[in-house]
Amino acid sequence: MAVAKLLLAFLFLHSFCEGSNQPPRFLNYFFSTYLLIYEDTPIGSSVAQLKADDPEGEPLIYGVSGQEAMKYFVVTKETGVVWLRQQLDRETKSEMQVEFYVSDNQEVVKDTVNIQIGDVNDNAPNFHGQPYTVNIPEDTPVGRSIFMVNASDPDQGTGGSVLFSFQPPSAFFAIDGARGTVTVTRALDYETTTAYQLTVNATDQDKMRPLSRLAGLAITITDIQDMDPIFTNLPYSTNIEEDVPLGYEVRKITAIDQDLGRPRGIGYTIITGNTNSVFALDYISGSLTVNGQLDRENPLYSAGFSLTVRATELNDDRSPSRATVVTTFTILLIDKNDNAPKFNSSEYRVRITELAQVGFALPLFIQAEDKDEGVNSMFQVFLTGNNSEYFTISPTAVQGRADIRMRVAMPLDFEQIRSFSFSLYANESISDHVGFARVFIELINENDNRPIFSRPLYNISLPENTPPGTSLLRILATDGDAGTFGIVRYYFTDEPDQFSIDEETGWVVLQASLDYELMRRFTLTVLAKDGGGEETTGRVRVNVLDVNDNAPLFQKEAYVGSLRENEQTVQSVARIRATDEDSPPNNVLTYTIISVSAFPDYFRIIMVEGYAVISVIRPLDYEMVPKGMIYLTVMAKDGGNPALNSTVPVTVEVIDENDNPPEFSKQSYIIKIPENIIAGATVLLVNATDLDASREFGQASLIYSLEGSSQFRLNSRSGEITTTALLDRELKSEYILIVRAVDGGVGPQQKTGIATVNITILDINDNAPMWRDEPYNANVVEMSPINTDVISVLAVDPDNGENGTVIYSINPENPFYTINSSTGKIRTSGVTLDRESTNPRDTVLMRTIVVSAVDRGTPPLRASASTTVFVNLLDLNDNDPTFLNLPSVAEVPEGLPIGSSFFRIQVEDPDEDKNGLITLALQMGMPRLDFYLNISTGVLTSSAVLDREQIGQYQLRIIAYDSGRFPRTSTSTLTVIVLDVNDETPTFNPRVYNVSLKESVPRDHTVARLSCFDNDAGLNAELSYFITDGNQDGKFSVGFRDGIVRTVVGLDRETQAAYTLIIEAIDNGPAGSRRTGTATVFVEVQDVNDNRPIFLQNSYETSILESVPRGTSILQIVRTPIRAQPLPHLQLGLAGRPPSTSQALPRPAARLRVPVLFRGPAHCQEGCKSCQQQRQPQHHHDGEFWVVDV
Repeated sequence: MAVAKLLLAFLFLHSFCEGSNQPPRFLNYFFSTYLLIYEDTPIGSSVAQLKADDPEGEPLIYGVSGQEAMKYFVVTKETGVVWLRQQLDRETKSEMQVEFYVSDNQEVVKDTVNIQIGDVNDNAPNFHGQPYTVNIPEDTPVGRSIFMVNASDPDQGTGGSVLFSFQPPSAFFAIDGARGTVTVTRALDYETTTAYQLTVNATDQDKMRPLSRLAGLAITITDIQDMDPIFTNLPYSTNIEEDVPLGYEVRKITAIDQDLGRPRGIGYTIITGNTNSVFALDYISGSLTVNGQLDRENPLYSAGFSLTVRATELNDDRSPSRATVVTTFTILLIDKNDNAPKFNSSEYRVRITELAQVGFALPLFIQAEDKDEGVNSMFQVFLTGNNSEYFTISPTAVQGRADIRMRVAMPLDFEQIRSFSFSLYANESISDHVGFARVFIELINENDNRPIFSRPLYNISLPENTPPGTSLLRILATDGDAGTFGIVRYYFTDEPDQFSIDEETGWVVLQASLDYELMRRFTLTVLAKDGGGEETTGRVRVNVLDVNDNAPLFQKEAYVGSLRENEQTVQSVARIRATDEDSPPNNVLTYTIISVSAFPDYFRIIMVEGYAVISVIRPLDYEMVPKGMIYLTVMAKDGGNPALNSTVPVTVEVIDENDNPPEFSKQSYIIKIPENIIAGATVLLVNATDLDASREFGQASLIYSLEGSSQFRLNSRSGEITTTALLDRELKSEYILIVRAVDGGVGPQQKTGIATVNITILDINDNAPMWRDEPYNANVVEMSPINTDVISVLAVDPDNGENGTVIYSINPENPFYTINSSTGKIRTSGVTLDRESTNPRDTVLMRTIVVSAVDRGTPPLRASASTTVFVNLLDLNDNDPTFLNLPSVAEVPEGLPIGSSFFRIQVEDPDEDKNGLITLALQMGMPRLDFYLNISTGVLTSSAVLDREQIGQYQLRIIAYDSGRFPRTSTSTLTVIVLDVNDETPTFNPRVYNVSLKESVPRDHTVARLSCFDNDAGLNAELSYFITDGNQDGKFSVGFRDGIVRTVVGLDRETQAAYTLIIEAIDNGPAGSRRTGTATVFVEVQDVNDNRPIFLQNSYETSILESVPRGTSILQIVRTPIRAQPLPHLQLGLAGRPPSTSQALPRPAARLRVPVLFRGPAHCQEGCKSCQQQRQPQHHHDGEFWVVDV
């Protein structure tokens, strides 16, 4: 009853307090959701601030309770700031339940926060199952998987996704980056490499700070029989003597199996080259021995042996395998001196002419040979016998074999020695090695001697009247040859008419009369010929003596001479000469004048240098000589007895002198004619007179001539001047002509008269203007101001005065230029010159100026064609570069390989040369590392692998600038949109969910809201959720789109107390490339007191000593297995003393009476009256124990 009153009073007091004070309440959101703290948050960091509201506005005090919570967190009680005091580790503990409280000094309000530990990439991947070793055969096919490396990373997301690679890369193996599968990429060879030690690098995929770990992979290659054997100690080549005995070992041939793991034995065979089986090869040992008689001089053996040897790998049963190798063994035989030299014949015969010259090679095929080789084949060759000195042989020293040439060493003479015979020897160093042959040579007689005259010259003299038939002299020649070759016959080479010769006796006979005057000497050539046709020539000289039988003979039938009148000195008028063919003194001549027609005393004749010279010794007067002619007769007489003579007429002409010059009627003639006068027209008639009376020098002898121009002609007899061609004043406007008149005089005696003719040509307008200095090319800078000089054109009119004055005009009109009509200077008009103008008409007019020219004549003449001035407009840098395809948008798929081109910027500048040479650039500050711009071609390429999840769009500022002196620039923008590729894996955050549910939760209860994200875009980021494991009984479901895990039916902790659900999130990427993320939801089913505790026994009895210390275990009570909780979760106590005096005994509860024997009152835990009053040292106490769920 007292207890009831006390309880009632407590309840009353509590109700009163509640009515008088309102408790504070937390305002923070995370009390209803969760608080995320990343595991790398530094100690001492502020992680949250508790906020609460008190209705009374009293000061609040904040704190944290719980041993584990206070280990990690501390709260500033005044402000509620939560500080981290110990480092978190998500991999050790991914979440915790922390109880925070707030107090208004009257009441304490507690609430629990679910703190999720956020993952950071702080763990490198861990390899499992090390060390990694694998044995594979060397014939493992390329592409076969041989091993799988396993590594994991406890981090979440990309930090927990592991990629594998070899570091450094292997040329023979590749590793799958995702699965860790190692495959063969190149053919292996045990004989090259027996093992590979590779380093595997496992790297997580965190984009900010990836971590990696290395592991070794040892790959051992096992050998297989895949290699043919090889010979060792190659090449095989040796020399052996030709007389080695049978069984002699030449060499041991060795081959080995290249398969080094388990090499096989080798078998040896000779395939080819073993002529007559003279060698034997042991099949097993490879020993090569001599099996037959060897003779180097045998033609089959002389070149040696080239044995083809095969080595075959042997199987275990000694049978040959298919693995073979072939080589060549060269064997040369070493010579022994076992052969004497020999000639190719025992006897040589030949006939040669005695005329064979020294050095002549006899037509004999002599060959000497010693079949040995080297020094064993060396021998000497020599001749012996009478007269052997007439011949030589070569070579005399021979090695092996040689053709012996026999040559004439001395001149041969059939008349002295008609035949030769001698011996030919070939001697070796060994005395019994001698070769012998006989040589017989017979000479052939030849006509080798010419006839020889007894005298080199036969000389004879005879008078020219010697009668024909007289024998004059005998010629004699002898020949040293025998027989018919020695018989001599005589002939004249030129067969003279006056002489003959007897061919047998050599007598010379006179055949015809001689004439001294015709031929004073005969030189005859005599030919002496023997019976063999050999000839010798000799000379015969016949001198003819003179007889006086010829009269003198003048060289001319008549002679003519002349002289000028009044000559004061002696003048020679004629030179006369006669000849006499007789010889002195019969031909000595004398000359006399035997008659003269006039002035006989004026002439005389004297001998000068063999000529009879007729001279006039006094001056003659032309007017006194009849007709100017005098006639003489001259006689020539020889010195013979009786003397003979001849006469010749001589005519002397007296020549008149020229002493009067011609004279013109005027000294100067002046005349004007129009330039269009026709050719051949008469211009002027000139006249001259001569006072000489003779025809030769007088008026009749005058001849006119003209100098000064070929445009005029002068009649040499009449003196008429005419034109020879059309005249052109523009070429020549005035002519000065020289007119000459000459008489019949010759040389200095000729007389000349001179006059001048001045002809002026009058102009007519017959020439149109003509352009000079064409073509015209001018350079003008565009945008030039008005009156800028362009160029001056020039047209020339050769006419005179107004006829030659030129007027210029631009035709057709050109608005860009003006021209000075008088000077032809062209200037700009002020209309803007734009080189880049797109108007076709303006473009032509700016660059071409058509100019016409006309003179002022009557009628005026115009130039036959206009001239064109070609204007080269020089560029000014007056145009900015123009983008043709910017601004624009380029779409690029992410993951595009580095160096891929995706856009070409097109830009133009109408300026030219450097002003129009455009260079492109990316503006500084732009993401230049991800793109490269070719400054010339404008092609944009990726310089990094693009990742849309990092940067989804680029704004590239493109600058175009020309190369002018003052560059002009343009800027535009290219928007690069990175298209999504399904390359991101859905990532749960967190990856592990720990959820506690009471088993009494209803259906469709929210278990957890999964947070999963996919950094892709669009369908690639659209996620679908599935429970793939741990939900065999269908107690849970997950939202297909929202990822909310819910209960489907009621839970029963006694049936299953925990669930591990594997949740997969699959993106909606293209089929075949979809990616999956996985999360684990650990669901703990919390107990609800829906089962009464049951003791396994109805009663428990025990005894204890009274001295046992407090807290000693005295009895173990085992609960019924219906409860899954451990005993510490039960409270056990005496029924008379419930755990709290302020609360009723909880229900349901189990009660059990347990009798306890106490060994003294001091140890009685009940404090019962009997113990206190009776103080019994030992007594029983029946205690009723209760067991209640906490």
